[in-house]
This record gives sequence, C-alpha cells and structure tokens, in this order.
Amino acid sequence: MTPTADLSALIAKSDMLDTATLTADGVRDALINISRVQAWVDSHKLALSRRLQQLKNASASVVPEQIMARACSVTRTEAARDCRRAHILDLLPQLEQAFDSGHISAAHIDAAARTFVHLSDNERMQLATRDDWLAKVACRATPDNFGRAVKQTVGRLRADDGVGLLDRQRRAAWLRHWVDRDSGMVCLRGEFDPESGLHLVGRLQHQIDQLAHGPTPDTCVDGQIKHDHLNALGLVALISRHAAGGPADISSANARAEVSVIVDYRTLASGIHAQSVLHTGTGIDIPIETVRRIACTAQIIPVVLGTEGVVLDMGRATRLASKHQRRALEAMYTTCAIPDCTTPIAQCHPHHIQFWAMGGNTDLNNLVPLCGLHHRCVHEGGWKLHLSQSNRQLSVQEPGQHGTKTSLSGQIHHAHAT
Repeated sequence: MTPTADLSALIAKSDMLDTATLTADGVRDALINISRVQAWVDSHKLALSRRLQQLKNASASVVPEQIMARACSVTRTEAARDCRRAHILDLLPQLEQAFDSGHISAAHIDAAARTFVHLSDNERMQLATRDDWLAKVACRATPDNFGRAVKQTVGRLRADDGVGLLDRQRRAAWLRHWVDRDSGMVCLRGEFDPESGLHLVGRLQHQIDQLAHGPTPDTCVDGQIKHDHLNALGLVALISRHAAGGPADISSANARAEVSVIVDYRTLASGIHAQSVLHTGTGIDIPIETVRRIACTAQIIPVVLGTEGVVLDMGRATRLASKHQRRALEAMYTTCAIPDCTTPIAQCHPHHIQFWAMGGNTDLNNLVPLCGLHHRCVHEGGWKLHLSQSNRQLSVQEPGQHGTKTSLSGQIHHAHAT
C-alpha cells in the first residue's frame, strides 16, 4: 500500500492540476495517481468493515451495512459490497496480500465475490485451496478476466458439471413488477436460471434484431438509451406476438438462430476440462449436461468453424455479414474485439477493418465484432484498426497516441489451474 507521505504528495499534485489543459496522456497519469489514493481508501475501508463485523458479533444492534451506508453516503447495496470484500479475503489471504501490496484493486475482489456469493460452503472451501493460484492470476489479469477465471475454476471443481447448481437456480427464480409512483412507469425486476434466461435473452435479441432492421421507431434516441429502449419494445412485441398466437419456436433450418452455444468437441463429448471452451456470447453460463440435452433442439444450434458447405468468405457480393460469419465470430470472440472492452458479443456488430465503402470485403479476415461505442470511435473518432492475418491480433491506434493497444481476442483464452 502507498505510504501516507506519498499519498499526501499525490493529493497535493492532483489539487494543482489544470484539468482543462491535460492531454490524454496527462489524464491517464492523473488517473493512475488517483487510483493509488483510492487503493489506500479501499484498504482502510476494508479494515473498518472488519471491525464492524466484530462489533456485530458482540452486539446484534450493530448493522455494518447500515453504518457504512450512512457514514459514506452510499446505497445499502454498495455498503454490502464493501462488507463482502472482507468475507472473501478471509478465505483468500494470498489475494488479500496482493491487494495490500497494490498489485490488484478492489474491483478484483468484487469480481471474485460475484461468483462466491453463489457457492455452497463446501465449494467456497474448495476454491480457497486455490488461493495462491487465484492471487497470481489476479495480478496478471483485468478484473473482468479474473472474474471469468474464477468462474472457470469453479466449473472444473464441480463434479456434476453444474447440474446441481442449475437445479438450485431454477428453484430460486423470481419475477416482481410494480408501478413507480413518481414516473407512473411499470417496472420489472427478476432473476432466472441460466437455461431459462438463455432462451429468454435469445428470443428477446431475435425480436430486437427485427426491430433494428425495420424503420426506427419515432420514440428512439441515439446511444445506449436507444439500445435499452429497443430492449423494452422487443419484450413488449415478443409477449404481444405470443399472446396473439404467433410462432413460438424457430422451425426452419434456415431461420436465424436465437442463441449460439460455443463448445469444443472434447467438452461436449467428455465434460469440462482445463482447455474447455463453453460460452453463449451473452454472459450466461449453462452446464455442459444441459448443453448436451438441448443441443439438438431448434432453438440452439452448435457452431462449427470451417465446415464444408458453409461459405465463410463472401467477398464483395454483400455488405452485411452472413449468419454463418456471425456465428464464426461468436465462436472466436466472447466480447467486443477492442482490448479490455467487456461488452458481450451478442451486443456487438461485425465491423469491416477495411471499410466496405473503400473496397473492403465481407470476409472473416476483414471482420471483427465491435460494440456501439467502439464502432463510433472507429468511424467518427478516427481510431485505426489493423487485424493480423496470421493470428487475428488486433492493433488499435487512437488519434494523438504514439503507441498501440493490441489484443488476441480472436482466440479463446483459458485460465489454467495447477
């Protein structure tokens, strides 16, 4: 952790900054300094939350989340997250050591906590035996990638490949609706087991795609608000169509798949292993046994790259990527191709590295998935992209920056336990 004297210097330096004159590099340096101050704050909040837990054990009148929420002017949810960090680190002392030394941030702890809260006591103790390995992974990974590594480790630890968990999740599903008194809007909130959620999200995305390819609704605005608005319209349209007796299932082999499940053959045949590839592109995890059961249904179609009869390269024949090319991109990417972007592949669109208007082909070697934000950065923000033809390494050159960011997002990476 940064010494107090150094923190004082960092704070003084930040106070003297003229933010209006900072370049992108200057802003980046200032944020690094602030993150060091934030790490000091998070470390002390961790110690104080532990003390509150001790006081709670001695007296039922002490409610740690309530005290932290009021003292820090945060929500109870944020306060509960801060308290949860102490519980996680009690099980993972090596991870706490990495946190104290400044090699990881509180976001890494929160990434682990999101998985830990769904584990049984026995599973938590099993995962705690991997403490040293988890700490090493955390020191080398972004919080999002570390969270995925924790999930993968849990998947390998579960002898039943997650079926037991799926049963528990089915029993825990719920949905609530209410009317907001201020706005008069009808609100929905719920949780669904991964299998049901996968079908729900798939059908919803299919409906949204239909809306997106038609005339833009007059009620839509630009940016993320448009995406959220289409989500709402898609849900209403989906329910209305079903209530009116519309088609509930995809029955044609030529119809667009509502969901793609990406799984390697060895996992499908023999179960989870150290090199397993198993994802849906939506962030929803389903156990391999469930994949085997539903793999032959019309709603979920397996993806195979390079299969004879499937044309993956379309040349100049069309501007839009085919459904086969989209599935191929889903098999190679789980998120937006830009380094460190965590937007799920299901929310991305194929982008031509060499623009279509400038002669670029609609071929896989000229396509990467980009989220809406980074798509605009490329077309309106002047970002330059280069895709290596040998290993699909993507290089990103931002305007005014001397260096480039690179990513091998086109290859599925795995966290290996030893």
